[in-house]
Amino acid sequence: MSQLIFVTGGTGFLGSHVVAQLLEKGYRVRAAARSATKQQRIFPNTSTLEVVEMPTLTSDYAECLKGVDAVIHMAVELFGKSSSADQIYQAAYDGTLHIVRQSIDAGIKKIIITGTFASLFDTQLKTGLGTELVTEKFFNPVTLETFNRDQSLMAVYQESKALAEKKIWELAKEHPEVDFTILLPTLMFGPLVPNYPVTNSQTSIGTNFNLIKIITTGTDAYPTFPHGHLVDVRDVARAHIVALSAPPIPGRNKRFIISNTTFKWKDVANLIRQERPGLACRLPREDIIPPRQSDAPLDTSFAAEVLGLKKCIPWEETALAAIDIQVAWEKQKDLYVY
Repeated sequence: MSQLIFVTGGTGFLGSHVVAQLLEKGYRVRAAARSATKQQRIFPNTSTLEVVEMPTLTSDYAECLKGVDAVIHMAVELFGKSSSADQIYQAAYDGTLHIVRQSIDAGIKKIIITGTFASLFDTQLKTGLGTELVTEKFFNPVTLETFNRDQSLMAVYQESKALAEKKIWELAKEHPEVDFTILLPTLMFGPLVPNYPVTNSQTSIGTNFNLIKIITTGTDAYPTFPHGHLVDVRDVARAHIVALSAPPIPGRNKRFIISNTTFKWKDVANLIRQERPGLACRLPREDIIPPRQSDAPLDTSFAAEVLGLKKCIPWEETALAAIDIQVAWEKQKDLYVY
C-alpha cells in the first residue's frame, strides 16, 4: 500500500498544488481542512484523498495522525485589515509547534514544514536589500524576548514564522529519530489547480495578489510591495514531494531556500505590454519610477543538490499565469477593464 501523507493547508494556493502532485505520484492523502466541502470540491471523486474537518491549527490532531507515514504542514493564517497580531502569532507559532509536537507524539518520523524566505532576513529587510549571498544559514535575529506585536502585520508574520522555525530546530535536536525538513520559498506566483474556487480576487488567489496589483493599482504608481524574489508555485509543490523521499543528512539541517530569480516591476510591466497588450492601458505609466525591491542573491545550491531543483519554470510563464487569473476573475464577475 502506498504511503499515507497528512497535509494541512491543502485548500490553499500552494497546498492544493501539493495535494494534486501527491495524488498524481500515487500517495494517499489525509487532508485537514476548515472546510471539507472546499477540499472535496477541488478534488472531487478522489478515492485516495480523505478529508478531515479541523476548526483550528491548535485542535487535537491525535486521531488524524494515526497510521500516517509523513506530515506536510503548510497551513497559515490569511491576514487582512481585520486580522490581529495575536491571531497571526497563534497560527504561525503556536499552531505550527502544536502540530509538530503532536506528530512527534504520534511516532511520525518525517515532518516537512513550509516556512518562508522572510525568515532569512532581518525585519527591516536590510539583508534582503544587500549584496551578500544569503544562504540557508541566515536567520532573522528575533527572539521571544525581542518579539514585538506592535508592528506591521507582515512583520509580525515574518517574526512569528522565524520563531517557530527556530523552535522546530531545537525539537529536531531533542528528537534525532525524526527527519525534519523546512522549505523556505520566496514569493510564489503561478496558476491555480483545476476546480480551485476564486470567490474574491483579494484573498482567493494566494500570493498572486501581490503581483496582480500592477494592473489594479492604477497608472500613477507601481505596487509598493518590497519583495523581489519569486518562484513558481508548481516548483515549490514539487520540492515538497521530493522532500518526502530525501534521506536525512547527518550533521546538517535540511533547510532549503526555494527560489527561481528576482523580478523588477518594470520587467513585469514590459512583459505584460508585449504578451497581454490589451492590459497595457492599466499599467503604470512608463515615466513612473518603481520602488526598490529585495534583490539579494540567494544560495539555492543546497535545494538543487538534494531536491534536484536545478531548473525552474521561467519567471515570465509564472507571472503571466498570475495575471491571467485576475483577468479571468474579472471577466467572470463582468468587471474586466480594457
